[in-house]
Amino acid sequence: MNYTAVGVHDLYTFLLVFVRITAALVTAPPFNTRAAPASVKAGFALLFSLALVPGVTPLAGAVPESLAALSLIVGKNVLFGLAIGFIVQILFACVQIGGQISDTQMGFGFINLVNPISQQQSSVMGTFLQQMALTLFLLANGHLVLLGAMRESFQSFPPGVGGHAMMVPNIAAVVQATCVLGLRIALPTIGILLTTDIALGLVARTVPQINVFMVGAPVKILVGMATMILILPVMALVVGQIIAGTSFGLHAFVSGPK
Repeated sequence: MNYTAVGVHDLYTFLLVFVRITAALVTAPPFNTRAAPASVKAGFALLFSLALVPGVTPLAGAVPESLAALSLIVGKNVLFGLAIGFIVQILFACVQIGGQISDTQMGFGFINLVNPISQQQSSVMGTFLQQMALTLFLLANGHLVLLGAMRESFQSFPPGVGGHAMMVPNIAAVVQATCVLGLRIALPTIGILLTTDIALGLVARTVPQINVFMVGAPVKILVGMATMILILPVMALVVGQIIAGTSFGLHAFVSGPK
């Protein structure tokens, strides 16, 4: 593409690509963290959009003749970009869900920290597991998988073409898979702490002199922390499923008739 001879159609294509990429980066981990300056995100979206414009230009369609039609197409691409980031975000939410369930069982449910990624309150283990999953995601080049899926979305869903009805069911399937994966992360801790509760109940029946409520809280915390340490290697498998789910979920999102 000759950038010294940019026409109206090229600017139109760049606008659509830029708004979709920017909307996706606003919501998709790891790019949605508030620790990264907005100027850095905008610069990255600008460079990535310029790299994609030559391949997307033949797919963009004709330039709309009215401002209303242009606004509608731009709005569709913004919503589509936000949906792409939302899919990745809910896949990462499974780790936080698992951590919050584990915190409730361990007695940490009443303790909240400010998550440095989302700048919102989160449980202790939920914040820790999410940061660990994000680190492993970057080490495994998951961000490159995300960028590749975003690039391929322009082939399946050209910027100048409307959406289709397959989107909502596919997003619902990703949300369902996220909840199941989050429960699987918390199941070992739930099972072991349930066994601990049963053991403490037997102790209370056999030795009534022991104040189980005073002893049980630190015991459950120690047992829960030990369980979480033992299952940390499993997080690599969870992140692998997140990376695979990112690719599969985005491909499923844009599948179907155009």
